[in-house]
Amino acid sequence: MLGTVQFGMAYGINNQLGKPAPERIEAILRTAADGGVNVLDTARNYGDSEEQIAAALRKCGLQKHFKIITKIAAFPADLPLSGREAWIEQSITTSLKALQRDQVDGLLFHHESALECMPLLEKLRERGLTRLTGISLDSNQARDIEPLAATQIPGNILDRRFAQYAHRAAEHKGLIFVRSVYLQGLLFEPEKQLHPVFQETLLPVRRKLENLAGEAGLKSAELYFRYLLSNPDFTCILSGVDSPEQLQENLRIVQAGVLPAELLQKIDGIVPEFPEELIRPSSWPR
Repeated sequence: MLGTVQFGMAYGINNQLGKPAPERIEAILRTAADGGVNVLDTARNYGDSEEQIAAALRKCGLQKHFKIITKIAAFPADLPLSGREAWIEQSITTSLKALQRDQVDGLLFHHESALECMPLLEKLRERGLTRLTGISLDSNQARDIEPLAATQIPGNILDRRFAQYAHRAAEHKGLIFVRSVYLQGLLFEPEKQLHPVFQETLLPVRRKLENLAGEAGLKSAELYFRYLLSNPDFTCILSGVDSPEQLQENLRIVQAGVLPAELLQKIDGIVPEFPEELIRPSSWPR
């Protein structure tokens, strides 16, 4: 699964290239298709990502290659409950027009605060506007919900908060899309640029993981990515890139497959259960 938030805005704390030009988006999508990637993740809140996707797919002749998962625009804080159905209708109508499609393969809410509105998404599925519905989770408060047909969860080598939910969902044949593979770039942020909070807490563990990767003859990025590949409960690993070269490197890592069991055990022995505020980007100090 290829994340496309970068197509619509400059995204990520280590993004040095900014929003890509149309030609670069086309090159990324061609590389993705050639490498076996077949799902795109987008949203109304990702700038003009949906419009960029539609234009690039048309230019590349790849309109039928990718499944597309999009998300309802986030509810305004002052939107009353009585106005949510109309908001959702407007959002999906706008998305379908932007994507130049009659149906999306998946439609999610952007945040767990919209859980009570899941029946409204089901109405859209019944009308044929989406094949499946779900939600993107973020906080520990949402870990115990009943499994949904599709769920996007945060997950990486430092963040295992939703591992039990993913297992329950997989047992119910729910789809699990894992985002934040590299913790929004924090796993690669130069040490001197890290916020003091992270230097005191996450950095010592990151150094141990980097040493472990070196001992295993791997780059750190490969250790982090293949750690997620090693979890059979995950349907898709959602990764965004800024260039075709980054995507080619991700594809190379995927081809290497899961990590050896012995290495997974060593990782589990290194990484503690961190407080949520350290591994949840929306809780980070500005």
